[in-house]
Amino acid sequence: MAKYFNGIISEPMISYHKDGSIDFDVTHDLFKNLAMRGASGLFVNGFGDETYSLSLEERLEVVKCAQEAVKGTDCLIVAVVLANCLRDALWLVKEYRKLDVKAMSISLPPFYQLTQEAAHQYLSAQLEAAPDVPMLAFNCREMNELFTPEMLGRLAHEYPNLRGYKDATRDIIHLNKCIDALDDLKDDFSIISGSDATLFTHMAMGASASVSFMSVPFLDQMKDIYDYFKAGEYEKAWQAQRIVLKLRTFMQQFPDSAAYIYAMKYTACVNVQGTRHPDHMLYIPEEELRKFDEMVKEFGITKRY
Repeated sequence: MAKYFNGIISEPMISYHKDGSIDFDVTHDLFKNLAMRGASGLFVNGFGDETYSLSLEERLEVVKCAQEAVKGTDCLIVAVVLANCLRDALWLVKEYRKLDVKAMSISLPPFYQLTQEAAHQYLSAQLEAAPDVPMLAFNCREMNELFTPEMLGRLAHEYPNLRGYKDATRDIIHLNKCIDALDDLKDDFSIISGSDATLFTHMAMGASASVSFMSVPFLDQMKDIYDYFKAGEYEKAWQAQRIVLKLRTFMQQFPDSAAYIYAMKYTACVNVQGTRHPDHMLYIPEEELRKFDEMVKEFGITKRY
């Protein structure tokens, strides 16, 4: 088997109406925009989508929206299973399977610490519920619930449909141990960068893909890192990573998706709006917006499509 997950898999946000309901028209436009601009996949119902604020039924509607938006392209929909308990996780896996999704992402639940055997049961139950669907396992720092390299290796050897690992730990020692645990599977198992800050480093360690929130407004800049690296132009890839790091450092001064939504005007021109958080979570002082504008101008960032 070849590696199933490749390229820049964008993790899009959702657009909301003022009453907090999902604006499916704008959300569809965003998904389509990313697919047409060259995203290899969409990581749908991840943290960027505010999935923790969506009902289980709404998550299915968002996946349907994404499937419709990417028709006619090679963009892969990765339906994300982020749930508070095994019952809900299994419900999502089964319902996603009914929608004929071509990939899923699974992870451990938030809020409480599972024993290692319970963690194995939690993840293996999801893998068993859709044995014909390629899945990636996701260590999510935001949920502070991480499984070990040994657990990853055990699952990958037990379940052939576990085809990738999204590493968002930013811990190189941990990643080395994961690679060691997967050594005999490395030719067809995908290591996936889960942090925009570490794509260059992940690729140097064999990563074949990135799940990227940064790529929603700055897809071309993330693709630069990936494409230059794949072409063996490592200095250009590193310089592209430095640009992403500078943008990311500036953007992360502000809450939630605020800077990412504002940055859409530079490249995608999709009018994403709203949140289910208080409105102030989207506030950026005017003087900081002007600094942002100048930074983007300095880097020569414009639409390329």
